[in-house]
Amino acid sequence: MEYTHIDNVDYKKLAVVGEVGAGKTQFVNTVSEISPFETEEKSSIDIGKKYTTVGIDYGRLTLAPDAALGIYGLPGQERYSFLWDMVNKSLWGLLVLVRFERSINVNGLIKIIQHFEPIKNGLPIVVGVTHSERATASEQDDAQDLIAEVLQINGVYAPIIMVDPRDIDSILILLELFDALNEE
Repeated sequence: MEYTHIDNVDYKKLAVVGEVGAGKTQFVNTVSEISPFETEEKSSIDIGKKYTTVGIDYGRLTLAPDAALGIYGLPGQERYSFLWDMVNKSLWGLLVLVRFERSINVNGLIKIIQHFEPIKNGLPIVVGVTHSERATASEQDDAQDLIAEVLQINGVYAPIIMVDPRDIDSILILLELFDALNEE
C-alpha cells in the first residue's frame, strides 16, 4: 500500500462515504484531534435534512509518533461524486456508512462499490451501519445479511458492524478493523 510522507510522518487516508444522513460529518467531528474542516451548507433541495455536505469534510488523527490518519468525509449526494475522485488514490481504507432505516439503500451501496472498486484497487473496506440504536437484534441481523449479500454479489467481502458516529469507542473499533485488514 502506498502512503504519502509528510515531515517524516506516514500519512494514511481514510475515505468516509455513504448516503445523505449516514453520519459522515459526525464521524469526522468525533474522531478528529484537530478542529475539523466542515463543508456543510443549507440544502437547496429536499434531502430529508436541513444541512448537507457540499465538499470534503476533513479531520486528522495521530496514530503513532510517526503515523497520522487523514479522515475525508465525502458528500453523499451523487451530484457531488466527482469529489470522491479527489481522494480515491492511495487510500488506507474505505469506510462506507449505511443508514439503517426501514430498508437499506442498496443502489447507493452498489454505486459506491462500483465507483471505488475496492477489489481492483486492493482497498480495505469496512461497512458501518448507523442509526440502528432503536432496531431490534433481528432487524440489525437482517440489515447486515442484506448488506453482505450486496457486497458478495459485487465480489466484495468486508466486515459489517453497527457503529455510532457520535461515540469515539465505536469509531476506534472501526479503525482497529482497518489496521487489521491492512496487516493481511
